[in-house]
Amino acid sequence: MRYVIAPLLASLLFAPAAFAQSSGSEQLLRPQAPGYVKAFENTEADGARLWEYVPTGENVQQWTEMLTVTASRPGVHATPREFLGFIERGWKGACPDGVSSWIREGQENGYPFALLMLTCPNNPASGKPEYTWFKGIQGADHFYVVQKAYRFAPEPEQVVPWVQYLSKVQLCDEQGSAHPCPRAVPAKP
Repeated sequence: MRYVIAPLLASLLFAPAAFAQSSGSEQLLRPQAPGYVKAFENTEADGARLWEYVPTGENVQQWTEMLTVTASRPGVHATPREFLGFIERGWKGACPDGVSSWIREGQENGYPFALLMLTCPNNPASGKPEYTWFKGIQGADHFYVVQKAYRFAPEPEQVVPWVQYLSKVQLCDEQGSAHPCPRAVPAKP
């Protein structure tokens, strides 16, 4: 879906992916992804940011798994349901047999979030299946998305660790007591 969905994401997003990504005083915290290397990074003039990671030996053109982190341009004020719903509609438009499943919605560290799974049995752009989990977090001035994608039908034992990974992704604010950051924020690589 990368080549079909990417223009949709580009219109709203683009974000970081390392250990701690920051936008102002907000920090997007996520665990390291062992065995993954940064394959692409982009910052748009409007402040939208994108990082793509793939397993060692793969690249953004030829990948079997991808981890993507994005932060929208400043000023995007949408709920997680609205923001990920936009992605969901684009996905279903690009993949007529696509299926979506809203896994969880709520608040973490005082920020609204949602977790969405989208599947496409045959991505028209790649000719391969695609299974993707999206975690969207509504920040004060940016919308953050961390997504894990497979270009094959993953087995449950492949999915469980990544859903656990997404559950550890969180947003905090270094300057705000309503969204405290952990005492020790991991250093950027």
